Amino acid sequence: WNREDTSDVFRCLVSMQLYSFSTSVQRKQVNEMLERFPLNLKVAYIDHGGLGERRGPAGPGRPDAIHPQQRRRYYSCLIDRTCKKAKNSDSAFRLPLYRIELPGYPILSDGKADNQNHALPFSRGTVTQCVDANQGAYFEQMLLLPSALGE
Repeated sequence: WNREDTSDVFRCLVSMQLYSFSTSVQRKQVNEMLERFPLNLKVAYIDHGGLGERRGPAGPGRPDAIHPQQRRRYYSCLIDRTCKKAKNSDSAFRLPLYRIELPGYPILSDGKADNQNHALPFSRGTVTQCVDANQGAYFEQMLLLPSALGE
């Protein structure tokens, strides 16, 4: 069993809601993790952009088709080791591989479940286990992943 074989059956998708607001030190740490686990690690985060012109069948030049009280557009983004770094390389910010527009402000409740939900379009496979970073190391929680993978 070697390291390359695990990418066929295992992928770690980390949902970092505040990646776009992280410091350069935090981004360098993320890049170190992406270099250490190049085939298995992917990072999903929420990004935002300003309002723009509407594209599509209505044509350019028409006003944005979002709610009048919404001040920006929100996107769910995915990065991995293959993503290019931004022009200002001192920040170590990677440009997203995929960028999916969200229908509005993505955090509707306490944030934990919404943070995991925005990453789901980037997951694949028949088994997905969402683990919270501060859920604790309970014995029962440790049994979930091997049980799910055994099915």
